[in-house]
Parts: sequence; structure tokens; C-alpha cells
Amino acid sequence: MASVTVNVAPSILDWVMQYASNVDSKISENLHKWKSGEKNPTFNQVEAVSKATHIPLGYFFLNSPPAEEFPILQYRTIDSLSVHDPSRNLIDTINAMEKIQDWMREYMIDSGHERLQFVGSQSDISDKQVVVQNFRELFNIEPEWYKEINTRTDAFKFFRSKFGEAGILIMMSGIVGNHTRRSLDIEEFRAFTLIDDYAPLVFINANDSHGAKLFSLLHEVVHVLFGVSSFYNDRYGTASNVNRIETLCNAITAEILVPSELFEKEWNKLGNEELNYKTQKLAKLFNCGAVVIARKAFEKKYITQNEYQAIVDEAIEHFRNSRKQSTGGDFYATTAVRFDNRLIMALDNSTVEGKTQFTDAYRLTNTNRETFSKLVEKVRGIR
Repeated sequence: MASVTVNVAPSILDWVMQYASNVDSKISENLHKWKSGEKNPTFNQVEAVSKATHIPLGYFFLNSPPAEEFPILQYRTIDSLSVHDPSRNLIDTINAMEKIQDWMREYMIDSGHERLQFVGSQSDISDKQVVVQNFRELFNIEPEWYKEINTRTDAFKFFRSKFGEAGILIMMSGIVGNHTRRSLDIEEFRAFTLIDDYAPLVFINANDSHGAKLFSLLHEVVHVLFGVSSFYNDRYGTASNVNRIETLCNAITAEILVPSELFEKEWNKLGNEELNYKTQKLAKLFNCGAVVIARKAFEKKYITQNEYQAIVDEAIEHFRNSRKQSTGGDFYATTAVRFDNRLIMALDNSTVEGKTQFTDAYRLTNTNRETFSKLVEKVRGIR
């Protein structure tokens, strides 16, 4: 029995083909034949294209492309073609985080929690040092926080824990859901923040370098204090044409990571040492990226624009050369790192109390009955 053919509007095919650059040759060939009218697609073939491009199946049967709107993209740090035409990986990640935030907001309200007073609390303040001081007091962070921490990974964990305790959802992943072949592109974005009075959410692209992830985390939390959503797509915080809030967030983040007074003291200790040695030495001391140190030095007029740019270029090249494919590891440990611990425990409590369907918990966490239970156990162990 021959397969039943279906109609797909030409405008839909044109739109789908924008997302079909990485599909296999057979699917690409079919798309071009459908477009030319040489063949008509079957339902099974359309379903295969849907899976390959990650475009919802229902979209193929619309009369015209859907008007997909992503308000978060209006907050992009720098303008670029990629965020005007976001990838399906980015789209699906944003959608997933919005669903998680919506659930957590309802959970917090139903549980009797009050609004988080610090969200937007700095919106009327333009003095960098005032915000820095307020940030430290709010999250209980000392100026010399770095002295008890050994690595950038530990630094990330330290700040993530502080922010989580305060009520900010910190999510981090380098893939879409559990799809290891759907990697999130750091050239498209580093992080984003969804503002909410009950469940502000920060998402970090885990494919970035350790230093960059740390900077992104603090940068996004500063956005929470200003009450302004963020789509952070400036790879190294070097873009010059950014708005006032973005400039201020970068400066505040750098000051929290590397306090100016302490930086000057340590920089002067190194005297006439070679520049790369000084930046690497201080990056290790302050547990941050070399670019943050170089930016501090440039702002203090210790180095030239060309010297600063050379350090940025070297950091980019080093990161690209050092990137390696994941070798797997403990699935549950990896998954636990992706999710905010508070979210997992809240989902567990809500399902046990019968307020949330288990299927909804599985959907939000990309798990099933067995894997969700083990994930909860892993998170309990981490806490």
C-alpha cells in the first residue's frame, strides 16, 4: 500500500530549510524535491524532517510560518544575525527554561513564599561601588572571597551555592535536554536570565570556559538585582557598543571577582614581570579568567589597548584548542549539575504531596520514573 502524501505550503518549506543545514543528504534532497514540485512528501517523510530539524510536527501543516516570539532576545548584549534567527537548540532551551520557571513560580506562591525583595532592588542605582557593596551584603560575600578557594570550578560552585540559597534558580547545560548531539553553541550565547519576583532564573551555557562561565554567572545575577532580563552573547565581555546596564553589569562583575584595591596591590607586587606571566599569575590568584585581569589592567591604564586585545585573542585561541568532547561520566552527577538543586527537591516534595503529577516532573527534567528517583537521591547527596 502506497504511503499517503500530504501538502506542505511552499512558505513552510522555505522556512524549514533555514534549519536544515545539518540534516543528512537524503532529507535535504527530499526538501529540495518538494520545493521544486518534483515530489510530494509523505507523512512519514515529514515526520522524519521534523525530528531531524527539531521543528514541531504541527508547524509543517500551517499555511505560513509561525510567528515565534522570544522576548528574551530583545535583551541581547550585542546584535548579531544568529539571534535574529535563533537556532532550534536555543529556541528549545529557552522554552524549557520558561516552563521550569513557570512551575517554580507557582510552587513558591502555593507554598506561601513571599516575593524576593532583591529582584530589581538596584534598578535606581548607577554607582558601581554602591551596587558592589549591596551585592556582597546580600549574598554574604567577602571582598577576599577567593582566598579560601583553589580553582575556578570551586569558585563557580561557591557563587552558585550562594545565589541558590538566596532563591535564584541556576541552571547550566551544554546540550538541549538529554540530547548529546544537540550541543549549545557558545558563539550564539553564553548565558541568559529570565526575571521573576518569585523564581528568577539564570541559565549558563556549560560549553564555555571555566573562567567565562564564572563571569557569566555573576554578570547574570547582577542583572537580577537590576530587575532586567538578559541575553548574554558577548563571548568575552569586550563589545564596546552596549547599553548602560550592560556596561555597569560588566564593571560590577569584574569588581566583585577582582576588587580594584586588591588588584592594584597584587599587580604592583609583580613589578616588571612579563605581561602574560602577570595576567596568568593574578588570574590564578583571583580564580578568574585572564581576560578579566587584562580588562582590569587596561582600565587602570597599566596596559595598552593592543596588549589587552592580544590577551583576549590568546584566551580565545587557547579555549578553542583545549575544547574536548565529553567522555561521558556519571549520568546522574552530570544531570544533577544541570539543574538547580532547589528545583529538584521542590519537584520531589510536590509530587510526594500529590500537588504535581509525576509525568510533569519527568517532562520538566527530561527523566522517567527510574531516572528521576535516582536524580533526587543524587541531589540529596550533594546537599
